[in-house]
Amino acid sequence: MRGREDPAWAPGTRRVPRAVGTVQPGAAPPGTENTDTRERPRPPHGLPRPEALYYPGPLLPLYPTPPVGSFPLLNLPTPLYPMMCSMEHPLSADIATATRADEDGDTPLHIAVVQNNVAAVQRLLALFRHAGRELDVYNNLRQTPLHLAMITSLSNMVQLLVTAGASPMALDRHGQTAAHLACEHSSPNCLQALLDSAAPGSVDLEARNYDGLTALHVAVNTKCHQAVLLLLERGADIDAVDIKSGRSPLIHAVENNSLSMVQLLLQHGANVNAQMYSGSSALHSASGRGLLPLVRTLVRSGADSGLKNCHNDTPLMVARSRRVIDILRGKATRAASATQTEPSPDRSATTSPESSSRLSSNGLLSASPTSSPSQSPPKDPPGFSLAPPSFFLPPPSPPAFLPFPGVLRGPGRPVPPSLAPGGS
Repeated sequence: MRGREDPAWAPGTRRVPRAVGTVQPGAAPPGTENTDTRERPRPPHGLPRPEALYYPGPLLPLYPTPPVGSFPLLNLPTPLYPMMCSMEHPLSADIATATRADEDGDTPLHIAVVQNNVAAVQRLLALFRHAGRELDVYNNLRQTPLHLAMITSLSNMVQLLVTAGASPMALDRHGQTAAHLACEHSSPNCLQALLDSAAPGSVDLEARNYDGLTALHVAVNTKCHQAVLLLLERGADIDAVDIKSGRSPLIHAVENNSLSMVQLLLQHGANVNAQMYSGSSALHSASGRGLLPLVRTLVRSGADSGLKNCHNDTPLMVARSRRVIDILRGKATRAASATQTEPSPDRSATTSPESSSRLSSNGLLSASPTSSPSQSPPKDPPGFSLAPPSFFLPPPSPPAFLPFPGVLRGPGRPVPPSLAPGGS
């Protein structure tokens, strides 16, 4: 056995016995093999890895014998290995924890957003950024952290996520974007934070969900006036039609019987005569449902009552309420104006045709002085329209009455005389 002065001996090497007279081709000379050639693992994520640090403490059992029941699998002593603490990137373990999903598919970022933990969200966003991971991580319900921030109405979380790079156009399982969710849950503050924090042009307000609705349609259906105003200010199309039926936001507001929303859309320039795929307009919907306030508002805003749909029906034809029909025909306005004007005393005396003509002592027709001014004209039989009141008024200049030698057939209704033979 050689001493330490042997040049083949060096720290970290050991002698390997060899068979006498056997030499491997291409092998190193006997006694010069270095068996400490363990390949070190490559650093994760392409990051440089410093040298490993060996634990200077006592040897610890890293791989204990797995037990089977109450007895060990083998009755062998547990081998002892030196514990090596690798000095890999300090964020690798945190990144693995931050990006790990649970049984529901939620990452710690999903949970921190729902809990409104600002410090944890900022730390997790930094870990995602170092790892080069996207923030649009879907859980089992296909919800991203930004979707959860919209659903829970946390505007500060919306601002953090969008600023860090979360996509505002990521779709959930219903095809809704973050703007759709903000309008669906009546969160104008979240919608404001989304539009203010997103890059210009990155939010498409005309995107449709799987029901064919834009964010403006959803805001109109939820009757969120602030969201509607915000979307209109940011350039949303006020006459955008949904893909399934072709309804405009105004028609949706009419079908929801929301008078305030209808007035808001009309004030901002909505097309009152916009038609859906079936050709029906907002006035068709309001007339068919008998919505009197909406019918009045649409008619005053210029809705065409003669517009026909694909079945060749006008709003007047689909109306089933007598009051709606009167509004569409304009009779309600004429009746209101007629009641405001009071008849003069000299004309009110002749309102009744039976009391207006009487036979005097000399055989002339004259007005009866006992006629009451408050006497109303006779009503028309059922099924006939009432004639305008102006028809019962006498002409401005009373005609000259001539003597009538004949007889009366009816009360106050003279029969025209027949000329006598040889009369001039």
